[in-house]
Amino acid sequence: MSSIDPTLKQIQTVDLRQPSLDNASFVVSITDAIRATGLGAGATFYFDPTSVEILGVLLAFGEPGLGRQSRARFTRAVRRLSTDPETLELEIPEEGLQALDTVSHVFENEMSPPKLTVWAGSQLLGFGASG
Repeated sequence: MSSIDPTLKQIQTVDLRQPSLDNASFVVSITDAIRATGLGAGATFYFDPTSVEILGVLLAFGEPGLGRQSRARFTRAVRRLSTDPETLELEIPEEGLQALDTVSHVFENEMSPPKLTVWAGSQLLGFGASG
C-alpha cells in the first residue's frame, strides 16, 4: 500500500441497507467517498474494527484491485451496482458495524434504516454512526 494521507474529509451521509433477508451483510452505496479515496471499482478495503474504540470511527484502508477475488475476514472489494454501473457500493463487515453499535437491533422499519457518515482521504475511508 502506498503512503496514506491521514486527513479525512466528511463526504456524505448514507443509508445502511441489508441487501436481502437471507444475507447477513450490510451494504452502503458510497460512490463519492470511494472516488475521493482515489480508488474505484475492484479496489479492496481492509476494515479495522479496533479503530472505533481508539478514534470513534471505523477506518477502512484501501488499495487498488489486484485482480484477486479472495475475501478475508475484514477485507471487502468495491463493486458496481448491477442496475446502475456508475454507482459504487461496499459491504461493511458485521464486526465493524458492531463496533459502531449500529447493528445492535434488527431493522424493524425499512423506511428509516440506520445512517452512516462517511469520511474519505487518500486510500482511506472512515465510517461513523449518524444521529
